Amino acid sequence: MNSKERVYAVLEGKQVDRFPVTVLYNFLYYRDHFTELTGRPSQEFTVWQHAQPEEYLKTYRLMVEKAPFEILQPNEAPSRQKRDNFNPAAENVPTPAQTESKHVANETQYVFNKKDIDERIKINKAENLIASGLNDYRESVVAAFGKDHFILSKGVIGTLYSCSAHVGLTNLFSMLIEKPDIIEYLSKKILEQNIEKIRQAAAVGGDAIFIDDAMTTCDMISVEHYERFSLPYMKEMVREIHNLGHKAILIYFGGIADRLEQIASIGADGLSAEASMKGYTNDISEIARKIGDRITPFGNIDPVGMLQNGSDEELEAEIQRQAEAGRHARGFIMCTGSPITPATQLERVQRFIKLGHKQMGKN
Repeated sequence: MNSKERVYAVLEGKQVDRFPVTVLYNFLYYRDHFTELTGRPSQEFTVWQHAQPEEYLKTYRLMVEKAPFEILQPNEAPSRQKRDNFNPAAENVPTPAQTESKHVANETQYVFNKKDIDERIKINKAENLIASGLNDYRESVVAAFGKDHFILSKGVIGTLYSCSAHVGLTNLFSMLIEKPDIIEYLSKKILEQNIEKIRQAAAVGGDAIFIDDAMTTCDMISVEHYERFSLPYMKEMVREIHNLGHKAILIYFGGIADRLEQIASIGADGLSAEASMKGYTNDISEIARKIGDRITPFGNIDPVGMLQNGSDEELEAEIQRQAEAGRHARGFIMCTGSPITPATQLERVQRFIKLGHKQMGKN
């Protein structure tokens, strides 16, 4: 089986020779380890992110060869206009670390009523997003790798977290109680834009689209609020992904043990849950046992305690433990529970992939 066939099989509950091995958000790994993977200065990452598609693909190939994950997640391209206007010689090109350090959550409230929401959120149609060139990098990867690699074309952020860009992150939680009608109206507008982004992603011609349902886990909101402010919108997005002939992958960075049944009811194909941390437990055996016959779980190996800092023996034992849990589900994908850290060496990532390849699928 090739990687594409293997991933489709586990997502559909079919027999495989071995479990696929990947890391979701692997574009972050390529960003954080750009120099290690390419031998080029880290500042050139930003240059690469403004390259023409053929140059983007050339560098992407090098990184895939060094770290051959079985689900590829190519970057969204800047618009053609931005690429054409980008001049690294005339700009102070930042490193990825410098760019990331500037990011802060929004704490400003911009909308206070439905009229404000209508004025602030203008829906950008999929055809406009495509025409601007945002799909160019992904289309080049699909053309080069799509025959035998499974391509995760794009992702969208869940509606609840996306509300924070308009009402402020801290305000968002109090508004769930004090002004739920505003959050619901805002969520419907964001859903409308997410549907357009999903349609844009489907046009790439890949295999799956993910939804990162941020801020809806047990460490952030109650099950009751999850059912009201997340579940209906998740179902709509998954329905659209399926209507467009793609697989739907759900990603949860947070605790989900108390809402597994609700997540299973969404009807998605794959589920990635964060490693147990921050006071909650996401036990892969429990996930596989409770809902693994309805949705294919991804592994959630601890990227810090195990992949970065664990011994080879500890890493192998954890991979074997998770694979055994996965054999009780309809399918399983070996994976870390969060992105690979900047401090994790390439040799360690390659070791993870090699050990994962030893894990046979269900008998």
